[in-house]
Amino acid sequence: MTSSDTFTDLARRLAREGAGAACDAEAARLMALAPGAPRGRARTLRRAALGLAMAARRLAALGGEGPIAPFRPIGLRGAVAAGAVALAAGRLKQAELIGLATAEAAPDSPAGLRLAGQALFAQARYAAAVRILEAAVAQDPLDGFSRALHAEALLFAGEREAAWRALASLRRRGEEAAPLACALERACRAGALRGAGEGR
Repeated sequence: MTSSDTFTDLARRLAREGAGAACDAEAARLMALAPGAPRGRARTLRRAALGLAMAARRLAALGGEGPIAPFRPIGLRGAVAAGAVALAAGRLKQAELIGLATAEAAPDSPAGLRLAGQALFAQARYAAAVRILEAAVAQDPLDGFSRALHAEALLFAGEREAAWRALASLRRRGEEAAPLACALERACRAGALRGAGEGR
């Protein structure tokens, strides 16, 4: 079973639990806040509402309609799973938008920023991925996966010294993402990532 299948199965299950309806309801809530907000903030809220509505449509296509569920945790997990399905399908802009929308709806969770960072990385927008993943790490410094993705983005953005420091720190802490840190270090030493970050 591929990771795409895994995320699709998860999204389908969450859709049956009401994740799509939860995303739609959260999108409506954010859209209702937009008219009273300053112009820049209103644009952010509308964009977030669009991203959550997109996640809701993807969930509906995967699993039909479920009863409305609370956004936390069902809708949040459903939106991230829908974004991961979009990412695996190569719909990178859609995954980015869903990730940023999820981050707006759940600003205390790094999951949305992590998804957006992965989508930016997949688009070879490495400097933007570094910034987004840095924010995910700031939200939860103990999240080893976000820290490993951040280190990888630093490497591809050409910030090699910072990337090596981040990888060494991750490996020393012995977190669940330490194997990824070790794999990246081995790939660098073997020359497999030669040229990463050059010309960026």
